[in-house]
Amino acid sequence: MMLNIEQTPNFLEKGTCVTLVLHLSNSFQARGLPILQMVETIRCQIMEMGGRRRIEAANWETTLCPNIEKVLAKIMFIARQNSIIPSDGRLFEVVNGNKTYVENIPEWTCSCHKWQLLKIPCEHACAAIACSQKPLYDHVSPFYTTNTYRAAYAVTVNPINNNDMPCMNINDIQVKPSIKKRLPGRPWKKRIPSRGEAKHIYICSRCKQEGHNRRTCRNPTLQEDI
Repeated sequence: MMLNIEQTPNFLEKGTCVTLVLHLSNSFQARGLPILQMVETIRCQIMEMGGRRRIEAANWETTLCPNIEKVLAKIMFIARQNSIIPSDGRLFEVVNGNKTYVENIPEWTCSCHKWQLLKIPCEHACAAIACSQKPLYDHVSPFYTTNTYRAAYAVTVNPINNNDMPCMNINDIQVKPSIKKRLPGRPWKKRIPSRGEAKHIYICSRCKQEGHNRRTCRNPTLQEDI
């Protein structure tokens, strides 16, 4: 999902992120397998993902990644609604309705902080850059370029041949029991929630209060209160 300023904690202006991907572990579904099979499955999935994205990036002809090109085109369309007041060729004042924003093109800063946060010119910065007649792509972080995307997937995950594995007789393999005592109950297979993820709120059907269910309820019922 696309990030909003309100959703970004602490205004981390040193970061470069326009998309937040949640639950990346769900892309590699192998936690129900034994450890060796799980690692092998994840390796194959990473190899397939890297090869697929490497082929896709090889056909790109744009300076920026296609998704960033679409985002920048949308921002440029919105930037037409702004009025620009140049100061000294370096500083600009952008007027949008009843609000004004200060742009510093050499420093890549805007008073709305979107440019500093995403490293992509906001609608106010795009209007100021267009007024200064400077290349727009020179003011976008190189992390969003096609060359950087290709470099990220340039290192390949090599396939593994079964012939390179040691030859063993299955009858000679002795699987010893686990030394560690198995804990009672079913094994934990649910996904561990991420930090800050909203938790499910239980509502008691007996007293209509949050935090517990009917089985553990100790509050009086609604009829008793009446």
